[in-house]
Amino acid sequence: MWFRYYIEALDDPKVQQLSAEQFRMWVNLLCIAAKNGGKMPSDSDCAFALRLDIETFHETFSALHDAGLFDKEVGRDSHTEPH
Repeated sequence: MWFRYYIEALDDPKVQQLSAEQFRMWVNLLCIAAKNGGKMPSDSDCAFALRLDIETFHETFSALHDAGLFDKEVGRDSHTEPH
């Protein structure tokens, strides 16, 4: 499976202001979302897939959410998805 990545990310300040660690996690989370029909699985499942402890996942994911790269409580099922 693959997902489409837009070259506009090169000029997107939200993306380009990420740290290297945050950027890596963002791209990996895009892959995880693509594997799950565009929705993020649970935090613990994401942390496991990224081989991170849950605290590190929450800390970095919070920065990605605050940067506007993920939306929480979307739709009737209140899922999280990439913005």
